[in-house]
Amino acid sequence: MATDYSVEKLTDSKWLNLYEVTYTVKTGRPGKWTVASRKSHPIQDADIPDAVVIVPVVETVRGKRLVVTKEFRVPLWDYEYGFPAGLIDRDRTIEQVTADELKEETGLDLVRITHTSGCIYSSGGMTDESCIMVFVEAGGQISDEHLEEHEKIEAVLMDVPDLRELLDSGKKISAKAWGLFYHYCQIGKIY
Repeated sequence: MATDYSVEKLTDSKWLNLYEVTYTVKTGRPGKWTVASRKSHPIQDADIPDAVVIVPVVETVRGKRLVVTKEFRVPLWDYEYGFPAGLIDRDRTIEQVTADELKEETGLDLVRITHTSGCIYSSGGMTDESCIMVFVEAGGQISDEHLEEHEKIEAVLMDVPDLRELLDSGKKISAKAWGLFYHYCQIGKIY
């Protein structure tokens, strides 16, 4: 695939825009691809993460529990089960964004970060959107008092039987969360 391409911005929205990418396919003919991006320079800035997805674990008297969010998502017009998440402001560290988003969406406090991934891409056929998965230990009490007015999020503590039930329920589950839910079910514990 040739590395030469041009990008034309098609929309002008605050959080997400459409771009048309023109490039040359292997036969020499022009190709076009419509891309959704949060970035000012899509493709060029594809390695810059847009968001954090937080995988919080809380120690309870009955053992470790995974903090799962049940969030209303307008494009689905339904609730999606996943993890707390938020966009990264360029002037803040991953730890700051993680602590703030965890508090906002769950009421919990960041105790410590146990692992941070590299960039993970949401759907490479549609968008260059990427996130960093941040695994954390959290503490405190679940609360919805810090949610923004447009957010409908419920934080739930789940153990392995709860995750199995959720996976079998037919409810909508985030692609970023499904694999971890399945993994915890396969190994039979949350760590």
